[in-house]
Amino acid sequence: MDDLRQKLQEELDTVDWRALRTQLRRDNVILIAPELDLVEVAWCVAKDRSAAVADWVAAGQLRKPGLAELASWERQLEKPFRVLIVAPYVLIQQG
Repeated sequence: MDDLRQKLQEELDTVDWRALRTQLRRDNVILIAPELDLVEVAWCVAKDRSAAVADWVAAGQLRKPGLAELASWERQLEKPFRVLIVAPYVLIQQG
């Protein structure tokens, strides 16, 4: 495992929706589909692997949360999310 992947694996955290709301206001929260490996996605974003990122975006697997999702999460403030920060993005995956 390369150093960046190891660092990302160590930084992987789980937080509830309440903790993510501030980041949402900054418009930098990106939702990662559950079938993807969050560390791998973060690594590709950090390494500017634009082809892989573009494929995930095109498939709807990497996107900003929709209004219906946000409304649902606001009713479930304790909903857990796995989180990795790859500045300026906060990558989240439902836990």
